[in-house]
Amino acid sequence: MLRKFVATALLTLLLQGSAFARHSSYSPMAPRQLSQQDSQRDYTYGLSVLPGNSIDAIEPVNRYVGWNFDYYVLDRYMLRPLAHGYRHLPQFVQSGVGNFFGNIDDLTSSVNNLVLGEVGDSGLSVSRFALNSTIGLLGLIDVAGYLGIEPHRMKFSTVTGRAGADQGAFIMMPFTGPTTERDLHGNTIDSWPYYLWTGPFVQLVLRAVNGVHDRSRLVDQEDMIDNALDPYAQTRQIYLMYQQGKVDPQAAERNEEEELDESFLDEIDSL
Repeated sequence: MLRKFVATALLTLLLQGSAFARHSSYSPMAPRQLSQQDSQRDYTYGLSVLPGNSIDAIEPVNRYVGWNFDYYVLDRYMLRPLAHGYRHLPQFVQSGVGNFFGNIDDLTSSVNNLVLGEVGDSGLSVSRFALNSTIGLLGLIDVAGYLGIEPHRMKFSTVTGRAGADQGAFIMMPFTGPTTERDLHGNTIDSWPYYLWTGPFVQLVLRAVNGVHDRSRLVDQEDMIDNALDPYAQTRQIYLMYQQGKVDPQAAERNEEEELDESFLDEIDSL
């Protein structure tokens, strides 16, 4: 009887240990675990920890304000029709738009790769930007790609993530969609070419065109969201897993739930 009580207590502790998340403390400049004591604290307040140690702390606002507007209004009546119409444009037009914005990404990637210590990738990004901005007509033609120089894209949010920063709070932004504290900081910093070379109106136009282009690439995935039992939760999970996958490609494997030892369960049954 005592053995069965002890085994059951141990099983309960195991289940509790896997059910409660440890912490999530976002800092855009410093690693998340500042000390052993801090690493053991629970900052979740009963909320579930999502990929990248993100927490949906304002889910009612995200779901009923940001998501309802983005999905049921903006996407349904504006972005989705525009994206489907955009998909019918000639392929060279779509490729040109993608190459143009990809060329700007190569410029920011050259800096971000250098910060990360990836000197070779930074040099390749600079080469791509130089070739495509000149011979490629401001990036409309991917000349570097034809020469075998492949892109090595790196976002600043990925840089800070690899430095140890959590994703922070999940936010469903009206007009711009899902993001996190870390991505919000990173995307703001990655926008420096727009701030340097264009005015507010041109920035707005460029972001609108880029938004339609990016949305058109998700047309084939619409059914996965539309048919989900909870489209909001599905979108949140996909976004966070994708962002964390760029920081740590092995995160998905390590984030899988730990299975209990079946031999331990068999021992309890035999008591």
